[in-house]
Amino acid sequence: MGLSRLKSVAVSLLAKGSVRRRFRALLASLCGAGLLCVASACGPTQTPPSANVPEGPTIAIAVPNDEPGLSLDHEGKYSGFDVEVAHYVAQKLGYAQKQIVFKPVTVSSAVATLEQSKADMFVSALPAATASSAGRQFGTSKPYLTNPLGLMVPTRLQREFTDISSLQDRSICTVKGTVDGSELTSAVPFIKIQERETYPQCLTALLSGEANAVAADVAILHGLASSVVERDVTVLGDGDSASSASSASLANAVARISQVPHAIMIRPSDGELTKKIDAILSGMAKDGTWCKAADTMRKDIGYSPEESLNAAMMRR
Repeated sequence: MGLSRLKSVAVSLLAKGSVRRRFRALLASLCGAGLLCVASACGPTQTPPSANVPEGPTIAIAVPNDEPGLSLDHEGKYSGFDVEVAHYVAQKLGYAQKQIVFKPVTVSSAVATLEQSKADMFVSALPAATASSAGRQFGTSKPYLTNPLGLMVPTRLQREFTDISSLQDRSICTVKGTVDGSELTSAVPFIKIQERETYPQCLTALLSGEANAVAADVAILHGLASSVVERDVTVLGDGDSASSASSASLANAVARISQVPHAIMIRPSDGELTKKIDAILSGMAKDGTWCKAADTMRKDIGYSPEESLNAAMMRR
């Protein structure tokens, strides 16, 4: 049967109100014979490229997703200082924006995520554990951000926190996988440590009265405080009010207990990639990108990195 004849039969069937399946059967035969080339009817469905679909090889970067100002996931879009560092490093390693995939993790799950090859690197405050279950050390870059340890307390109780002795029998929430709890108990043995899986869970414990304070690096604390609309919480030592001045002594004492480094951790390797990442971080400092990211963090959560702890990255 010729092409013109087949087409006329198809039109005739439609015109006479034939059953749809007879027309579909005829249409299938036309497609199978290669006689009718209508892409929408015969060809495979073409899915247009999506802006959210990575193109080419990807790099998976593990980050927390609940730290405002540092690493926050808002409807699938990650933002914050740590995220800016991750973007910069990945792009300098040769990955385009669409090839960067963020994997949300908690501090306690970061090591397992790397060990199980679910991510290529972890970018955030370093966890307490930096070795695999087999004892192999993960590659760790030089710190790109270092913050002192701090305390966040209910604003209404701020005047009660004046010095180390005012922590007597206080319940302090820390996050699993960090060194914050062990550092505090080593220096202040009469406190009570509560552990939660995430920082927002510690914030909830503080607001509900289950905990008297939250301990973390001060950038993380400022981010958490910025998420509380009513400003019911305060980072000790922050601001110029009389209450802040009264707690400055305690804030300074806690800051001396520990400094928290943010760095890039990768799976155990020969160290060449770690050296390359260190060189990239140095470039981030030299070209001013680091300082721009720090300025954005200050605008977002009201925290600026301490120059004494970050002098190498603050150079222009």
